[in-house]
Order: sequence, then structure tokens, then C-alpha cells
Amino acid sequence: MQALAQALASRGHEVVVITPNYGAAAREERDGVTVVRFPFPRHLPEGRTPLPPKWLANPLFYLYAACAVRRLGRRERVDLIHVQNKHMLIPGTLAARTLHVPVVLTIRDGSIIDAAPMCLHHGDRMPEDCGAGKLWRECAEEYFSLYSKGRRSRIRTKLAFLYFWLDSRLKQRFLGRVGAVVGVSEGILDVYRRSGLLANVRRVQAVYSIPPASAAPDGVADEALRSRLGLSGGPLVLFVGKLSPGKGSADLVAVSRRVLEQFPGTRFAFAGEGKLGDAGPHLRALGGLPNRDVLALYPLADVVVVPSIVPDALSRVIIEAMAAGRAVVATRVGGTPELVLHEKTGLLVEREDPVGLAQALRRLLGDADLRASLGAAARRHLDELTGRGNTVDQLLDLYAVLRANR
Repeated sequence: MQALAQALASRGHEVVVITPNYGAAAREERDGVTVVRFPFPRHLPEGRTPLPPKWLANPLFYLYAACAVRRLGRRERVDLIHVQNKHMLIPGTLAARTLHVPVVLTIRDGSIIDAAPMCLHHGDRMPEDCGAGKLWRECAEEYFSLYSKGRRSRIRTKLAFLYFWLDSRLKQRFLGRVGAVVGVSEGILDVYRRSGLLANVRRVQAVYSIPPASAAPDGVADEALRSRLGLSGGPLVLFVGKLSPGKGSADLVAVSRRVLEQFPGTRFAFAGEGKLGDAGPHLRALGGLPNRDVLALYPLADVVVVPSIVPDALSRVIIEAMAAGRAVVATRVGGTPELVLHEKTGLLVEREDPVGLAQALRRLLGDADLRASLGAAARRHLDELTGRGNTVDQLLDLYAVLRANR
């Protein structure tokens, strides 16, 4: 979002970011972008500390935020509202209606299908028989067993699951009220289409995210970082993301021992919150890291693995790895096949396929030339697919159509 705002501003457009104030300045200018923060009762420490979703996923916040966006939007004389967060869908839509300006929503994940879409662990759509009964008997039970068991009670988990499912249903009712839905990939839009959620949306378009600036290789700094994080030694396989069933981290842990049989010096690094569930000496849990440190990890990796089970809309990890020219092994889900072209810019395997995942890793670890060629092709493909000009031009064209037809 920051990259997009700066890219729009560099074209001479006035960009205003309206967001809750978690403890920063009420107004600031950042690289030509104005950030305006409206009062919010909960403050957070600086950094990556997340806000509990109950603060945002509730009708009181939607009404309060709608009033704030309307007030600030009128003051800043906005011509269009582009909603970048699912929790701002309802406030943004209500504010746009009173301001008489178009509204666009960007979809980046499956959470408008459900805040925790267990159905996407097993398929690529919301099931036709989705309902409160199925949710209570099946989905909430599975969520409890995978994510909450041992941390909170079953009944508390199921009630929270039901609440956030109802909140997603409320958000779905607003999808047909936006001027356009932008998906960060065709893959995530197809998930919503198959789920029947875009039938009443007037315009639907895929616009890829702007990639980050990749870290420049620095042999001395890279080796120092390897040493500091305990990654010195043999080849390095990197996983970035939350250590959770939906992200497939357990699958990578399970196949790591198979890979070690052929490449005994391999290190497997996991950057993200959560527990590995395995204490093998070849595994290194790095915990949650600032984004700048994560970006510095990619040049160190021989292979980056994204073994997601839930469909990624457009994996930020894959984008960052491709920008760094790294070879990627990923599962064939969501928008991933639009980034990872099998045998051309990386290798694709089926989700929950440990044999295929192990084979792909062994193949890349054993062939440095293949890793280099895939990494170079990945960087070229990313430039072609997500270049700043492509993304910004597509959005500006869409904005112009919406403003002309309002």
C-alpha cells in the first residue's frame, strides 16, 4: 500500500491515507503522501504488534469509522475512495455514498469469505451448503483442533468463530455496493467467483501489487547475518510467514528430514510467529522479524519455499523472493501459478504433497545452475507482471472510468 501510494503521488496525484490512530501523529506527510489518522481508543507500541480483530470487526467501529472517513474525506476533497483493508469496506462504502464519490475495494485474501476460512483448507471456494449449522458442527471444530486447542476453550473458540463468520456475511452484503473490486490476482478473484460473491459487482479486475525494492547483495553483510542468525554451513532453505497449518509450515518440517538424507548439511530457516513443533538441529526458528530483516534474508537463501495449503491471493513472500532473484518452490494454489510458472520461474507442487515437495527441494538443491536460471527468470517475470507502470496505469484507468460513470 505504501509503494502504491508513493507511485500514485509520483505521477502528480494527491493521495490521502485515512486510517485509525494507534498512537502516531494525527497528520503527517510522507514522500508526497498525506497520512491522516482519526482518533481511536486503543494505542499500540511501534512495530508489528497486531490489533485484536474484535476492535475492528464490529458494527460500532464501522459506523464510527464511516463518520470519520466522511468527515476527513470532505475536508480533503477526495474524488475517489480506494478501500485497502477488509475492515474498512463497510466504512468506506458508507462514506463514499454520502460524499457521492466512487469506491473501489482491493481483495488480498479469502477473509471476506470467512475470517478463518476452513473451507479453503480443502478447496478453492466457499461450499454451497455453507451455513451456521455446518460452521458450528464442522468448521469451528476443525479450527479448534488446528489452531486453538490448549490455548482457549472449545465453546469460546466456537462462539468467536461464529461471530466472525457473521461479520464476514455482513461484509459480503457490501460487495455489490462498491464501484469495482480489484483482486491482486486472477486466482483470488476466481475463488470469490466460484463462491458466488462477485455476481453483483459491476466491475472486477486483477491488478498485481507493486513489488518491494530488493536488497542489494553484499557478501560481507550477508555472511555476518548468516552467522548472527545461526545459518552458517550448508545450503539454506527459507520459509517466511506465520507458522500455521494454513501456511503449510508443518509440511516443510516433515519433509526436511527426507531432504537431509541427500543433502545432510542443509539448514531450514523459519521466519515468522509460531512454533515449529520439532527441535531438530537442522531447523532454525527465527521468530517474527522486521520487514527489512526479512528482505535481507532472501539473498542468503538457496531456495525459498511457500508450501501454503490455503490459497494465497498473491504471496508477498514469493514476490519478495522473486525480486531478490531466488528460486521458489510453491504449492499450486490461489494466485501462485501467476507468479511461479512451473519449470520457468520456479517449481510448483500440489498442496499437502510431501513427496512432491521433497523431490522439488532435492532437485533445486542439487542443481545450482537451475536455481540461478529460475531465479533470474523469476525476476524478469516479476518486472513484466507487476512493474510500477503496469499497476499504476491500470488503476488510473479504472479510476477514470468510475469517476466518469458516477
